[in-house]
Amino acid sequence: MLELILKTESKVLTTNLKNFEEQANQYLATLTSTFETDDDFAKAKEEVKELKEIEDKIRNAIKQTQNGEIAELIATAESIAERFRQERLERDKLVKAKETEIKKQIADKAIEKIAETRNKLVKLSDISLALEITMPKHSIAKRIEEAQKNKRTIDSLTKAVNAEEASIISEMSAEIGRLTERLDQINAKSAYLFPDAVKLIAAQDDLAPIIQQRIAEEEQREAEIKAKAEQEAKAKAEAEKIQAESKAIADEMDTKQAVENSQNFAKTETTEPLEDFVITVRLNQSTQSNAVIIARELKAKLGDCVSLNKAK
Repeated sequence: MLELILKTESKVLTTNLKNFEEQANQYLATLTSTFETDDDFAKAKEEVKELKEIEDKIRNAIKQTQNGEIAELIATAESIAERFRQERLERDKLVKAKETEIKKQIADKAIEKIAETRNKLVKLSDISLALEITMPKHSIAKRIEEAQKNKRTIDSLTKAVNAEEASIISEMSAEIGRLTERLDQINAKSAYLFPDAVKLIAAQDDLAPIIQQRIAEEEQREAEIKAKAEQEAKAKAEAEKIQAESKAIADEMDTKQAVENSQNFAKTETTEPLEDFVITVRLNQSTQSNAVIIARELKAKLGDCVSLNKAK
């Protein structure tokens, strides 16, 4: 390893500064510039350590020198030491940046493959929405990130991420199968009964009792609607029947009364003056049929002046 020698007594006694500077330049020129393999990273990290050791030795040599005709010597040594310091800092920063970059590339590749597999397996939007509930994308990214922890080499990092990727794809395939089977259960019945289908298939609850309950509730609702419609139709038919009977009775009474009135008019003589009168009869708590019968009898006696109306 490079080592600077400086021994002075108000003048330079012993130094290899010129030779050391040349060696330093040669050494700095050979530092690792590519970061593709584990060996590249290992070598770069070792170089960071060596740079620190050389820098410290240079500064230590400077401290051991005495003042005198060595200002230029010290300045040169300081300059070289600073170069080693700067190179060390830059290289340490570069190594960390490259490590982060490679980690991201490996993670992105795994997440992309998982997404491609998901898109191939998922054909329905309901399944896609439910899968995002049970296996959200952010949790998948978190798992890949966790798999990278404490991995010091590219090889171990790649193997760990690939293993987690395979595990996620396997779990996702099984989950898609589960969600599809549950959606088929719902679609086999009346799908409109399940507006919350995505939430139902994403859950772990048994679907059978839920489906049975929804169907039973719908059948009850339809039965109630049918019963109400039948009741309304029956009431309408009865009202129309009574109305028709009332009209028939009224027509019959009109005809009969017209004949009787013409006969009675010819026979009736009176000395009293003729005037108009109104007789009001109110039937309380009576059925419509009974009211029609009474009106019929009155009309038979009194003629068209009798009318039947529902009390208000």
